[in-house]
Amino acid sequence: MNINDIFSVKEKQVVITGCGSGMGLELAKGFINNGAHVIGISRSKPKENVVFSDFFECDVTDNNKILSMVDKIRLKDIKINVLLNVAGITVSQSDVRSEISRFDDTFNTNIRAMFQIINEFKPFLSSGSSIINFSSIGAQLGFPQNPSYCASKGAVSSLSRAFANDFGAKNIRVNCIVPGYFYTKMTSKSFLNKKEKKIREQKTMLGRWGEVKELLGAAIFLASDASSYVTGSELVVDGGWSSKGL
Repeated sequence: MNINDIFSVKEKQVVITGCGSGMGLELAKGFINNGAHVIGISRSKPKENVVFSDFFECDVTDNNKILSMVDKIRLKDIKINVLLNVAGITVSQSDVRSEISRFDDTFNTNIRAMFQIINEFKPFLSSGSSIINFSSIGAQLGFPQNPSYCASKGAVSSLSRAFANDFGAKNIRVNCIVPGYFYTKMTSKSFLNKKEKKIREQKTMLGRWGEVKELLGAAIFLASDASSYVTGSELVVDGGWSSKGL
């Protein structure tokens, strides 16, 4: 098979959550530019003009909105080839709320919503489909002042392995992308602080933050036939942060 065919996502039906901005938006544009039909899901539409095959303004923590969206997709009789769960939040400790409130909000978005989305979309997936969940190096490493986020991303990694085992018999693959630090709205406070930005740069082997477009290659690999025998795995895209010693 031609290498271009192996890595092709052309004509694939791709669902991406959290595509209103940041990583999700960049991935949506990348898949569309490579010929995929992208169904976007986000709390709000992107400010950019992106040609989705369909788009749903949907808070993934809202059960009724999710069920309504799924009903609409079912009526269109669409088979989903790729499901990318990118939607996620981090709640700063500067947010004037109790710890348990921050924990609940974080887990509702980062893990409970992902669990529901996967289960609701399961009937639309067929043999050869790929589910790609976004975790974080925070799942593996202890970062300060954000235990809820780290715990939720650890749960994403575990959930992905469990689903990979459950879905394997149907030839549906489930993998994780594990990003390090990328400049997005979520990380802008650290990026714009010269001291904090430099600390994070020095933690990596490459000496810099990632650019969001650098996640597309990993996503294309896991979405395409190039990874047809890859499931239950984690693909770390962190500039070498989690492997670095001295």
